[in-house]
Formats: sequence, C-alpha cells, structure tokens
Amino acid sequence: MGLGKTIQSITFLHQIFSVGIRGPFLIIAPLSTITNWEREFRMWTDLNVIVYHGSQISRQMILQYEMFYRDKQGNTMPGVLKFQGLITTFEMIMADCPDLRKLHWRCVVIDEAHRLKNRNCKLLEGLKLMNLEHKVLLTGTPLQNSVEELFSLLNFLEPLQFPSESTFLEEFGDLKTDEQVKKLQAILKPMMLRRLKDDVEKNLAPKEETIIEVELTNIQKKYYRAILEKNFSFLSRGAHQHNMPNLINTMMELRKCCNHPYLITGAEEKILDSFRRYHSPDALDFQLQAMIQAAGKLVLIDKLLPKLLSGGHKVLVFSQMVRCLDIMEDYLIQRRYTYERIDGRVRGNMRQAAIDRFCKPDSDRFVFLLCTRAGGLGINLTAADTCIIFDSDWNPQNDLQASLKLGLDKAVLQDINRKGSLNGVQQLSKLEVEDLLKKGAYGALMDEEDEGSKFCEEDIDQILQRRTQTITIQNEGKGSTFAKVRDLSDMGGQSAL
Repeated sequence: MGLGKTIQSITFLHQIFSVGIRGPFLIIAPLSTITNWEREFRMWTDLNVIVYHGSQISRQMILQYEMFYRDKQGNTMPGVLKFQGLITTFEMIMADCPDLRKLHWRCVVIDEAHRLKNRNCKLLEGLKLMNLEHKVLLTGTPLQNSVEELFSLLNFLEPLQFPSESTFLEEFGDLKTDEQVKKLQAILKPMMLRRLKDDVEKNLAPKEETIIEVELTNIQKKYYRAILEKNFSFLSRGAHQHNMPNLINTMMELRKCCNHPYLITGAEEKILDSFRRYHSPDALDFQLQAMIQAAGKLVLIDKLLPKLLSGGHKVLVFSQMVRCLDIMEDYLIQRRYTYERIDGRVRGNMRQAAIDRFCKPDSDRFVFLLCTRAGGLGINLTAADTCIIFDSDWNPQNDLQASLKLGLDKAVLQDINRKGSLNGVQQLSKLEVEDLLKKGAYGALMDEEDEGSKFCEEDIDQILQRRTQTITIQNEGKGSTFAKVRDLSDMGGQSAL
C-alpha cells in the first residue's frame, strides 16, 4: 500500500546477510511487481539476486548458468550457490518446481500474502512442500472477510502454535467482545509489525470517496428487463447462431448490462443499427457516440475526464472485466487521451515499463486502465491522484487495494455505481437476491422513459451536484503496534506477519 514494505524487507534481508546468514533468500511476489523487486535490490544492496520466471527454456537457462556452480564434469556442487536471493511468482510455486524444493531457504518473503487466505489453495500446498526456515508475510490486508483467513496465515507461519482451525475459531470466530479482541491482539503482537500512513507522513490530506449514482440509458433498461425476464426474442435480434447471448448466469449478464451493453453477446450490432436511424453513419464520430450513448457509466466518464484533465489530474480506472477495459481503451483512443494499460494479458516486463512511463515526472499519460485483480496488487502508481472504480468487486477489499495505489498525499476515489448494478449481493440468500434483482430492475424500468435522456443531457457539474455522495475518510487510527526488535542473528525458526 505504498508504506515501504518492499524496502523494509530488502533491508531486513541485507542486514541478516551482513551478520552471517548468507542465504539463499526466496521472494515470492505478483507478476506485476517482480521487476520492481529486482530494481530495488539493485538500488539498495549488493546482493546477487536473480529472477526465476519465464518459459521452460528460460528457466532451464537460469538453472544452468545463474544458480549453481558446477565441477569440470558439469555436476552441480552441493552447498555452493551463485546467488543470494531469488525472486519468483506465485504461478511458479504452483507449477511444481522441483529445483526450488531441493534448496534449503533461510528466509522466504511472500508479497501480497493475503493470497494464502484460503487454506486449500494450491499455492499453500506448493509452499508446504518447500524447505523454508524463516517466513515473512507482507500484506496490507491480513484479514479481509473472516477470521478463518487470518488463521490460514497463522497456521502457515507457525503450524505448531496454531494447529487446529476449529479450536481457533471456537475462541475467536465471532470476535464479539473486547476481551476476545484484546486476547487475539496479544497473540499477534510478537509476530506482527503494523505500519499506518501516519507513520510515513504526518500531514496527509484525508481521502475523499465520492459515490456517483448513474442513470441507466434507455437501451440499458431494455436489455436489463429482457435479461431479467429471459426474453430471448429481444436479445437474439442482431445476433447470429455463433454469438447468441448466454443467460445461464443471469446476475453476470445483468452486471454486464450495467457496465456497458456491448459486453452482452450480439448487442453491439443491434445498438449500432438502432443508432443509424437517428444519426448519420457517415459522421466521423458515429461509432464513438453510439458507444458513449449506450451506457450511463461511459456517459459520465465522457463528461468527467475533460474536467479532470483541465484540472491537471492523473487518473486510474479499475474494472473487473478485461472486455470492459477494451471498450474503455477504444473510447480513449477515439478521444485521443494518452493512456497505459495493465491486465492479465500484459507480460511482467511490459507491466513495469507501463508503470514507469505513467509515473515519470514529465509523463504525458493521463489515464491508466487496470484490471482490479492484476493491477490492484503490489504496485504503486503514486503519480495519480484520482482513482475511478468503474465496477466494484464482489470483495470490497480488492477495491480498497486498488484505491491505495494512489499517492499518499493525494487521494480522491470516484466509485461509479448504480442501485441496480448488483455490487454486494453475495451475502444474501437466493430468494433475497431474486427479490433484490426484481425490485432493482422494475424500480429502474418504472422511471419515466426520458430519465436516461435527461442524465445524458446534464453537464458534469450538475451530475456532481445532484447525484453524488462524498465521504471523507480520516486517518486510520492512533499509532501502530510493533513487536520488539530481536537480535537479527538469532532467526530461531521464528516467523513474522
């Protein structure tokens, strides 16, 4: 979250190396961050750190030439390594790497360690097969949704101290009393170092979270109702045999409709045909205007970005859907806004290059498009001061991670949402969800037919005045809780969170 966990971890490894613990050290991090980890090691230490990632041929070359010393016969020399630190990704650990399992790792640092919150995940299974002497977990959110997730981290760190999930949950599962909270804090204190923003910068401006209600366009209302009623005759107009809409997952289709109807299979052709009736297809911006007018959220984006650009802001736009980012990218190109993009399809070295282009002092990049899962972990885009959550994640902690990519001294979060957009219904029962969907759909569709048109005609100042709710979030708390520093030469099998 930009509070210096990477630098602190590198300093820790360098310090224990200098007192005689010569490694090897293992760093496991998201793909987006491994280039930055390597860069920080080069900048702050003289440790020989290598990156273990890439194709099978690339990894074989690393094994052959960068990891082991070999005798004249070409056999590896036991106990002698060319490197002190190795950086790799979660995927490499899950992909069954026997060469990494053969080594005795003096210390492992796991970045974005909330990836271990599921006790049955493949990543945990892979880590438990490795010889790890000392474990350090880095995370801004050790507990996201439930105490079970915290137990998963603690069990990995100290399996002898936390052997039974049922016993742990019996004591702390509900956390209803102050006594339970204090007892859990006492257990965590020896192994947790917590750092808040106030520890880094005393004069922080509070973060402002602005929730903007967006009106569905008339096109979206028609698709919303058709999806809810499973009206195949309406949805299949303009679609062909190979691209008929799939309504098995109704909630996902409704969410697509709320983001942009182009996400619905076969909808784009039908919308363009309808748009031709009232607009000249020969107009230079015909495709652009059709795309904008089809979705309320894009109408708002089209009004909001010029205001942000004129104010000298730099913007992050997060979405759950790669196809939604495709639409946004098409829009930015046609509007000639400069941008960068990171999603799961962008390779690791290209991700860091995009981050560097956006963050350099003289950068002309205005917008950074990011997939919440790929771009919300571990990277810091401190050049930006405005974060737009185009569609919220089912898990609000993922949106929190995304919003914390901003610079520490500037933070404005715009959450573009609508009452019918199905964000946050995962904790309801099936009947409650169905009831919510029906009320949301018909509540939207019973509005006057020209409500969508009125929204499209409003300027950005009217929208921000009438349709927004701003929440000012003050500092996170009073001070931090730190464990007492011990002799760094005495690792003793202890682990830290």
